[in-house]
Amino acid sequence: MSSNQYTTDVATRHQLFIQRYGAGVAKKYVAGLKRVQSKVLAKLSEQELTQVSGARLRQMNLDIDQLISGGYDKSKTAMIVELNKFALSEAEFTASMVGSATVAEYSAALPATNQIETALKVKTFSPKQGQLLNIEQAVMQFGAKQSKAIKLAVTDGYLLGETNAQISSKIKDLGRVTARQADTLARTMTNHTASIARSETIAANSDVLEGVQWLATLDDRTTLTCAGRDGEIYPINSDYPQPPAHFNCRSTLNMVVDPQYDLGAKVTGERPQVGAEGAGTTSAKTTFGGWLKKQPAGFQDEYFSKFPDGDARAKLFRKGGLKIDKFTDNQGAVYSLDRLRELNPIAFAKAEI
Repeated sequence: MSSNQYTTDVATRHQLFIQRYGAGVAKKYVAGLKRVQSKVLAKLSEQELTQVSGARLRQMNLDIDQLISGGYDKSKTAMIVELNKFALSEAEFTASMVGSATVAEYSAALPATNQIETALKVKTFSPKQGQLLNIEQAVMQFGAKQSKAIKLAVTDGYLLGETNAQISSKIKDLGRVTARQADTLARTMTNHTASIARSETIAANSDVLEGVQWLATLDDRTTLTCAGRDGEIYPINSDYPQPPAHFNCRSTLNMVVDPQYDLGAKVTGERPQVGAEGAGTTSAKTTFGGWLKKQPAGFQDEYFSKFPDGDARAKLFRKGGLKIDKFTDNQGAVYSLDRLRELNPIAFAKAEI
């Protein structure tokens, strides 16, 4: 498994680049939405709404709707174009990983451009249970929600007799929330894009690769869903889960090299981690559960405190011997404490809960 240690090292370090790149995509997207808000506020300042008729209000709403729709469509298109370019770059990077992680005589395959572009259009992620969205659908849904909120602020303000200054203040408040949510959306779509590019390239090299591995981030911000999947290996031709598992997901995919193409025992690797003693590295063979086991009890308590019944979960992990992947089901949903008790009564007894 030495090649796997090497690719784990490369994949986890590259994921830091993807996160920085995602921040750049988010910055551009948010800037575009802020320009839309500025135009809406300028339109709103043209005439005091307390002095206009219902017909004039309807016309203003139409004008605002056009400003928002046009601006949001422009921002959506710009982000999708950038993500398409990014996907091609990520496919090339993944192909180079395959080539450097396998025996010298193998020439890694690169998926066709149209294959990657099609995958970006059709492959989905699940922002919440029971919902599947591709990139365009996610951005369109977000835009429609924000557009509705702005128009509602204008209409409600008019009906309540509010001044333009009061309505503008509400729209600015909405803008701050929108900016945070847009940042999250863009970062998540960037990771989704990287995941698609990697999975397509891995599939194109299935003759030398035997699996796909989930890699989570080793720090206290990682969700139980991603922590439980860390290190899990899935067959390439299966319907395996792919990041993002949720908004702001930082997990990534790794390739598992067929042993006959492995580079040998001399190749090793590390992965980044941020534990109780700060940032550092650990062996590429370390899984999230193994890493968390080595952290002090206080760090473990702090990690689990972010989840419901955190104190009990920390005891189950530390004293009950419950592995990190046992806190979630096969779809990554976190079990309730009652369900955990049904499934793992011995762990509860050991933890004295």
